[in-house]
Amino acid sequence: MHIPHSLARILASIAEQTAAEMGVPLTIAIADGAGSLQFYVRMDGSLPASMEIAVSKAYTSAILRMSTHELGQLALSGKELHGIQNTHQGKIILFGGGFPLTLKGQVVGGIGISGGSVEQDMRVAQPVLDGLVEIESWAEQIRPCLPQNSNRRLKWTYGVENELREALQASICPLSFEFVSLLNGALILALEGGL
Repeated sequence: MHIPHSLARILASIAEQTAAEMGVPLTIAIADGAGSLQFYVRMDGSLPASMEIAVSKAYTSAILRMSTHELGQLALSGKELHGIQNTHQGKIILFGGGFPLTLKGQVVGGIGISGGSVEQDMRVAQPVLDGLVEIESWAEQIRPCLPQNSNRRLKWTYGVENELREALQASICPLSFEFVSLLNGALILALEGGL
């Protein structure tokens, strides 16, 4: 199981939209399940230090399969993971803003948000985590309706994303950025087989 690159882009756009609404320029990193950087966005005006911190938060949450703020509690003096921040060439982060990304209950990556306060970083990540749950649910419902022939499916995959976005945005009822992103993400996940 994995998060397709196009879905990682959508997840990052959800975080970027949330950060923009809060008025906080942030850096957003998404890592794969092994902690390797998969997608990266640095908003204009974000702190230079946030670049490496966001990547390290995504890395930490992906490889240790837990949020960075939870890890921070386990790494306090006298706790079972005290000193873990001194491993992995210092890339382990112990404060909030990094969360594992899961599909079907398995960690398939991590997201790292940096550039605001710890609370702001965590608030920006939450819609991404909630959105991924919705995307996975919708993808499971959409999958049986998709073409089973791989050639037709591939052609459908490349044609539907832009057509769907244009149709939804031009509809009589104004649809939110979040709704269009979640539906698009569900189609990508159902088509590309991340489940």
